[in-house]
Amino acid sequence: MEFGKLESVDSVNWDLHDEDPLTHDFLTSLGSQNSGTRFYVGSPAWGRKEWVGRLYPPKTPASEFLHHYSRNFNCIELNTTHYRIPTAAMVSQWRSQVPSEFLFCPKLPQTISHDPGGLRNTGVLAEWLKALGEFGENLGPCFVQLSPYFTYQQKAELFHFLQAWPSEFDLTLELRHPSWFEGGRILPALVSYLQKRRIGLVITDVAGRRDVLHMSISSDFSMLRFIGNDLHQSDFRRSREWALRIAKWQELGLRRFFFMVHEPDDIKTPEMAEYVIRDLNEVCAAGLQTMARPLI
Repeated sequence: MEFGKLESVDSVNWDLHDEDPLTHDFLTSLGSQNSGTRFYVGSPAWGRKEWVGRLYPPKTPASEFLHHYSRNFNCIELNTTHYRIPTAAMVSQWRSQVPSEFLFCPKLPQTISHDPGGLRNTGVLAEWLKALGEFGENLGPCFVQLSPYFTYQQKAELFHFLQAWPSEFDLTLELRHPSWFEGGRILPALVSYLQKRRIGLVITDVAGRRDVLHMSISSDFSMLRFIGNDLHQSDFRRSREWALRIAKWQELGLRRFFFMVHEPDDIKTPEMAEYVIRDLNEVCAAGLQTMARPLI
């Protein structure tokens, strides 16, 4: 079963946790330098043939999916890089299809995040960093998604990796094992370290693991992975509540927010993204453009 997935979500408590005190203090320290929050909405894929005729124009060939995707979303959670480090030619082809302001947010290869000793593998890290350089101005924050079995007891491995990470590339960290969480927040010692390094923390909103719904921010940007439930009524309530919470962070000094929309098999992601964009525009004055094509 997928991480945090439930057969029924009717009895889930969807309330957001209280804010982490470290988040408030950190964002307040950014406020005097903040010129406004930039908002990005994306999904984990562009290659859905089910979107043809709904989001993409009728008869759109697969070779043009990314072009049309990037006219509707302004970022993407690039999961393909979790399985293969892209070549320079591949990245160049992707970049040729998107506007200059579009951002790719690539997931680190599983050879780093999941393989034994991967977090200490300097050779793979060097290859990955070289690939990141190919994205140029189209590179957003990349994220490392650690295994659900990666515990706090393995923190030395994580800190070894984080210390080797170069500051010129934005990084955000997704933790999954319960040992990293305490009372609706990430362990304070880790949050404090990440705030000093300006390394982010991915927030995951998923039905079956409410502990990973932390409210800890450790960089001037934050990334939310919003796991919907096939347009269940709770999806729309959650979208609105997230807009209200983000508005508070916006006032404190948050500079960028990445809202990654997931629905089962990504089929109904465009419909959910429309609601997210509407809520962010209404509550946060995000200034996001609506979908380029009306959804049917």
